[in-house]
Amino acid sequence: MLTPGVSGVAAEDSFAETTCFHRLHRGLLDDAPWFLRVSLGNRVLLTVTLVVTAFLGVIAASNPEWLLRFDEPASEWVRGSGGQLSFSRLVTNLGSPNLAVAIGLVSVTALWRRCRASSLTFGVLVAGALAADIVLKIVVDRARPLDSAVDTALGSFPSGHVIHAVVIFGLIPFLLWVLTNNRTLVWLGAVLFIVVVASVAVSRVRLGAHWPSDVIASFFIGASLLLAAEQLLTSAWAGNHCTSLGHHPPHATQLLQG
Repeated sequence: MLTPGVSGVAAEDSFAETTCFHRLHRGLLDDAPWFLRVSLGNRVLLTVTLVVTAFLGVIAASNPEWLLRFDEPASEWVRGSGGQLSFSRLVTNLGSPNLAVAIGLVSVTALWRRCRASSLTFGVLVAGALAADIVLKIVVDRARPLDSAVDTALGSFPSGHVIHAVVIFGLIPFLLWVLTNNRTLVWLGAVLFIVVVASVAVSRVRLGAHWPSDVIASFFIGASLLLAAEQLLTSAWAGNHCTSLGHHPPHATQLLQG
């Protein structure tokens, strides 16, 4: 029988919630899509993204003229491709810091009572993306392209919009797998991630807000933050802190069996 005061529906909801977070913190199963297995089980990939980020950041800070040999013709081609800028102005908002903060606050609030380890990780991920954008802009201090079609502040390197798009939309395939275990939804989430990030990156160049090398480096910055957060979410630390704080009902299984 069910414990007095606890309904069957509540028990089922608690059990489903427990199962989702249990899958999250113990790591993904072997039948997870290959790109999730590679990103979560391979610290070499995280190292590579950090190395590429550092390399491009050093070049942008010390020898931006060298990057301009690629940036100027590439930027001219993208900006001269024709068409109105209204679509680019719309798409670029998908990587806005305001959207990232809003999604971060909603995620942290929604997860706090269920799993504080996940809530804290999401909050640190969004805060890290915002901080990386501002700090690197100040440190690198790269000049932006001329005749930007949007208002800009600080330096050109990196693109905060691209970093935010990678961090926010990059979590979607991962969370869809954890919550639904549905390959079709996971692949749809992966396609959405690719389309959104590519669109935001192109829009930033097309609007004259950044050089092409800025948005390329920003992808690796965002990927580094995303990979680090995903590996933390599947670590023993997250599992221990989530369950130890009592946010996984310890008797959900027994309640369903009663």
